[in-house]
Amino acid sequence: MRVIELTIQEFEDYALKHPLRNYLQSSKYAKVMGENGFTYDYIGYMDDSNNLVGASLILIKKIGPFYKFAYAPKGFLVDYYNNELLRMFIRDISVYYKKKGFTFIKINPEIIIGELDPKKNYLPNYNQNVNIIDTLKDLGFRRRRELAPLDFVMPRINPYINLKTYDYNSMANEYKEKIKNCNKRGLMVEVASSKDIAILYDIIKDNTYESINYYRNFLNTFNNNESDLILVKVNYEQCLANAKKQYEKEVDDNNYWNEMIQRENNEKILAEKMESDKRLLIYKDEMAAATERLRRERFKYVGGAIVVKYQNRASIIACGFDKSDDFLTPGYYLYSALIEKYKNDFDYLDLFGLASNFSPSSKYFEFNEEKLAFNPTIYEFIGEFDLILNEGNFKRIQGKGLLSKEFHASHKFNEEQ
Repeated sequence: MRVIELTIQEFEDYALKHPLRNYLQSSKYAKVMGENGFTYDYIGYMDDSNNLVGASLILIKKIGPFYKFAYAPKGFLVDYYNNELLRMFIRDISVYYKKKGFTFIKINPEIIIGELDPKKNYLPNYNQNVNIIDTLKDLGFRRRRELAPLDFVMPRINPYINLKTYDYNSMANEYKEKIKNCNKRGLMVEVASSKDIAILYDIIKDNTYESINYYRNFLNTFNNNESDLILVKVNYEQCLANAKKQYEKEVDDNNYWNEMIQRENNEKILAEKMESDKRLLIYKDEMAAATERLRRERFKYVGGAIVVKYQNRASIIACGFDKSDDFLTPGYYLYSALIEKYKNDFDYLDLFGLASNFSPSSKYFEFNEEKLAFNPTIYEFIGEFDLILNEGNFKRIQGKGLLSKEFHASHKFNEEQ
């Protein structure tokens, strides 16, 4: 067994056939990260019969003035259940990079260890893959703790929509109503180009650690129908017209309930009147907001997403919405539109992360709710692991706080959110 360097073609041929294949383990992602300050290796693991039994894109970067690390995004492409192969692979790759002066190797394999059950307060039902955690620890890896929700490089908990079995009617009525109202309010989606990335970046810049150039390079590299920039736009003229129509109808309904109270004042009628009062206030506020915005512009972009299309999966890699237009609920509209757009060509839509705090009082509640509304399958992945090659240097890096500066979380949440 030996570690070898692979050509791009050799790596791609192996990666595309591996069960753990993903867009981060690709030459195109290497090119994106090459524009983001990394160099990279394509390494392979050859057995004594010259068969390739493992491979990985390895991203390389200096951390501080004296240290460097290796990172296998979404983990090595190797059989994690072949303990002997995995042991030799980790041993030899450790020697390979230790000789080159590396401090540590980070991996975050795309291995599902459980499924969260919404009916049981999102408790996970673990599968046999959870045993790989102990295997990796026995081989010298240290598993990172998630100190705050979504603070790993890639989300630990991820919601997926099975596009082949998805049933829109399974959604709760309140969410279906939100989506229906989005259409009435003048929301629409546009497929844009990388030249329009500034539109989305202006919306998401406070919730991402990545630069606008990262996303521009990503779209330009994953081209030829391999990625999409989807924008959500609102027509405030239509929004105002709809709000007025809804308000006028509700005024009539409210008057009716007022008359009913005069005739027969019971709890049911009073409850209906109170609900009508709430809707009147909502439509009135919506009219005011649409009127104020229409004075400035007829159309505005209020949200969007970047989606990478790889094999049988469409995956959101960035997504955000204009908080000043929350009354339009563009998140529900966008996710619904993405399901509709990709259902015929892909098997799954990756909604890119859920916060592990599902409490209604948490700052993550709205972020989670917009995705949970679609009843996704929720998977827990195995997490992040570090293989320390030089303990002294690793402690010095930790002491200087360099790790947190280098490995940004998948999502950024401001304290006021």
